[in-house]
Amino acid sequence: MDTKTMLWPYRFRLIGAGLGLIMAVLFLTIGFGPTLLIVTLTFIGFVIGKWRDGALRMEEWVAFFTRN
Repeated sequence: MDTKTMLWPYRFRLIGAGLGLIMAVLFLTIGFGPTLLIVTLTFIGFVIGKWRDGALRMEEWVAFFTRN
C-alpha cells in the first residue's frame, strides 16, 4: 500500500493541521493584523478566481451563510 492511499482518508485533517500551522507561524512572526489581512485578501482572491472560472454560484453562498 502506498503513502497516498494510506493518507487519503485523513486528507482534510492533514490540510486543516497544515493551515493551522501556517496560521500559527504567521501570528507569531507578523502579528494578528497582518495575518488577518493576508487571510482576507486570500479569500477575496479565491472568490474572484472562482467567479472568473464560472463556478461561483451566489445562491449557494447566500444559503450557506443564512442557514439556521
